[in-house]
Amino acid sequence: MRPYIYFLASFLLVAGCAVQSKPQGGPRDEIPPRIVSQWPEMGALHFNGSEATVLFDEYIQARDLRNAMVATPPLEGLIAEVKGKRLIIRWDEQEMRAQTTYRITFDDAIGDLNENNTYPNLELVWSTGAYVDSLQLNLSISAESKVPFESLKVWLVNLNTDTVDSPVFAATPSKDGKVSFGYLPQDTFDILVFEDLNFDNRWDAKSETFGFLKGVSSSLDTAVHSVLYANAKFEIPQENSTAFLDSIATILDTAQPENLGRLTLVIPNVDTTVLAWISHESGYVQSFTFYPTRGVSDTYIDLGSQLPGKYTFSGFSDVNGDSVWTPASWYTAKNAEPIIKEQTFELKANWDLEQPLSL
Repeated sequence: MRPYIYFLASFLLVAGCAVQSKPQGGPRDEIPPRIVSQWPEMGALHFNGSEATVLFDEYIQARDLRNAMVATPPLEGLIAEVKGKRLIIRWDEQEMRAQTTYRITFDDAIGDLNENNTYPNLELVWSTGAYVDSLQLNLSISAESKVPFESLKVWLVNLNTDTVDSPVFAATPSKDGKVSFGYLPQDTFDILVFEDLNFDNRWDAKSETFGFLKGVSSSLDTAVHSVLYANAKFEIPQENSTAFLDSIATILDTAQPENLGRLTLVIPNVDTTVLAWISHESGYVQSFTFYPTRGVSDTYIDLGSQLPGKYTFSGFSDVNGDSVWTPASWYTAKNAEPIIKEQTFELKANWDLEQPLSL
């Protein structure tokens, strides 16, 4: 009897422990799906079919597949659908161009089913002839202000295109801002980088910040071209009202010297006219204009007694001399006027501060 009792007690103890514990979930899946096979094979020759298939190692989903998919040269009746682990692409039977490399790109539209870890820059490449185009174009994207590079789109568009509706080739940068286009023909492109804020796979020039580089040719070498994504905008600080200025002037005139600080700005020489502003945390704003000066390394601007507290220095290079910050323009191929990196400093009461600033 006793062995049975001991066995029963042990069983209940183990069962109780099993009920009380919770299974621990594994680490979050952050690995994108992998390609198991595809048809036609990458770089296939003499292919003139009307269907392609990509098989992945897990179930997949597609995000806005119709708009993300780009065929170069265009294929009539192009459609795509997801079935389980397969991406199936079809187009109308048609006479393809002879001795031509075809490419279908999907940007980052394909991801796994559970976490939507996207497959980066999925593409299918084949040739109707005996060779595949083998030129390349490598880019490095830099940004004026912080941005996740993988949220950007990079388009190669036809040279001197005024209205940019769609790319000839498209890709998404890596996390470090690098992107490479391969299997390119001998051609020269304009490059557009933008953030698709409304996720419609189009560039809205009025609302979506961008960068560009024009007239870049594909080649055999591995040279990397730098493209600036001009995602910073400059807003001129709001000028003070007359009443507010009178109040500040009264404070500066009547305050005890030990309650104020003496401020001197140290400004390096500039190559072009710079418009700048110093804003006090109270809202008090002072504006400045700096002109190129020959033979002078630094300029000292004595502002005398000023309010203690935190100050912010900002401004831009007024390249065209119109006293207004001018953004980039795709249509005139002009970059945005350079923005001075915002700088902050603090002036304390009864201090003499010489504050160096960068322009």
